[in-house]
Amino acid sequence: MAKIIQIEATCCSRCATMIDAIEPVGDTLEFGTVPMNVTVCGCCGHLMMVEHDLTLREPTTDELRTLTKHPGVVAEMRSSFN
Repeated sequence: MAKIIQIEATCCSRCATMIDAIEPVGDTLEFGTVPMNVTVCGCCGHLMMVEHDLTLREPTTDELRTLTKHPGVVAEMRSSFN
């Protein structure tokens, strides 16, 4: 069962959809020694990184390159467009 996490309401930086809960995609991804979580906007499929304080931010270029190769992230992005 997916874990839904309540966050302070914020807007998707791409489509401006109000987001007040997130569902992390797949397992926690490891970039070096720092664990990072990613979520996808349910409206437009935009990838956003989830910080430890549950705020959302844009992925860096290196993070985005890694995320677009991760099978769980690719599957989640595809399902958000179906």
